[in-house]
This record gives sequence, C-alpha cells and structure tokens, in this order.
Amino acid sequence: MILKSALPFIAILLFLLALLLRRRAVGASGWLFIAGYCYFEAFDYFVQEEYFDASLALVFLTFSLLLALLLIRPGENEDLFFTITKVALITAVFYFPFSEITFLGDSLIFITAKITTIVLNLFNVGVYMVPLSSIYTTSSSFHDSYNPIEIILACTAIQSMVLFIGLIFGVNAAMRRKLKAFLVSVPVIYGLNIIRNVFVAAAYFGQWFGLPLQSFDIAHNVIARIGIMISLIVVAYAVFVILPETLDLVEDFFRFIFRKNQSK
Repeated sequence: MILKSALPFIAILLFLLALLLRRRAVGASGWLFIAGYCYFEAFDYFVQEEYFDASLALVFLTFSLLLALLLIRPGENEDLFFTITKVALITAVFYFPFSEITFLGDSLIFITAKITTIVLNLFNVGVYMVPLSSIYTTSSSFHDSYNPIEIILACTAIQSMVLFIGLIFGVNAAMRRKLKAFLVSVPVIYGLNIIRNVFVAAAYFGQWFGLPLQSFDIAHNVIARIGIMISLIVVAYAVFVILPETLDLVEDFFRFIFRKNQSK
C-alpha cells in the first residue's frame, strides 16, 4: 500500500524539521504519521492472525499518540521531548528503509537466512536454502507434508537493533561510550537472533516437541520469545551501565508522565 509506505518517510522529514526549527508542533505531526503507520501495521497483523505482533503495533500506536499529545502542549521539558524526537528520527532512518524498500529488506532477509542455514549445517541439521529466504531440510519426505522455514524481516531482529541504535546515538554522551554501548547491544542482539532462528528451525525439522507444527509453535512462540525478552533485558542493563544517559532519558520521560497524571 503506497499510503502506508509513505507515512514513515513523511514522519522522518517532520522529525528532522522539528529538530532544526525547534518546533514541538512539527514533532507532534511526525508522531501522528507514525501512529497512522502503526494502525495499518496492526490491521495487517490481525488479518494474518499474528496477534502478538498486532498487539505490539497497537501499543506503539498508543505511545505515538501520547507523544503527539504531549508535544502539542506548550511549555516545559523542551530538551526531553526534542531528545525523544532525535531518538525517533535515528530509529526511523535505520528501520523504515528496510521495512518499506523491497531491495533493502530482501537483502537483509537473505543475509540472515544464509547465516542461519550455515549455522544449522555446522550442527549437522542438514538443510539448504532456496533463494530468497526459504530453508528446507534435506530429509526427502518431510516436505511432502510440511512447509520450509521462511525467514521474514521480523526474523532479522531489525526492530530491536534500531531501537538501541536510536537510544544510544540520540542521547548526549561521549562518542567512545556510545560506540561501546553499540558493540554490547546491536551485534549481540543480531547474534542471539541467529541462535533463535537456528533453534526454531532445528526444533521444527527435528520434531523436538512433537509434530513439526507443534514443535515450531513451542520453540518460536514460547521458548524463543521468553529467551529473547530475557536477553533484551540483559542487553538493556549493559547499555544503561555503559551509557547511563539512556537510563536518565527513560526515567525522565516516565517521571514526567506520572507527574502529569498526578497533577490532574
């Protein structure tokens, strides 16, 4: 959908203008366009019956509307909201080209699928990849009844990586510490995501938890999601220790929200 694809790039332009002109209302408009994009994302996920991802899209839609509302109000916390806008700009610049430009997204998917296939074969799972992103087992009878593993953009961990990129490079801090925080987060997240892909594919093809579809569901929707959540918490803690300015930003934002609610 052309309209959906255009929304985030309009938001990027508005975020940039908000920072250059120091205009809160312009930043608020950018968040409204992000909210519109999240609406279409949530709708698409519901159609695909991906209810977990749809729920996340709705959460971010609500967050975007909240920020738009706070920015449109004149007054305090200028530095806080422009820092958040800077974080949003960096995150959007690194994410939306991959999500909305087919060539870039497909390239990242191909690289991730290729690495996943190589690692699976290192552990003698026995798989091969059919371009662009389908991973098949070498068991000749398996695919008479079951589909291959399909690597999609969500399997690249791009969402988690760009959030940390935006947070790390959006705050004011020494570049040396920013680079250190980057190294303990983004490459680590990508590496852990490859492990997740390998685990899910091996469980599916090896029928570790029963039939293939049951094994995939348990591995992907239960074990892998719990593992990823725990690993992201650990990575976030490491970033907060190395770059406490990121924790200060999060604390300042929630302190502002709670103070506003208590004053009503």
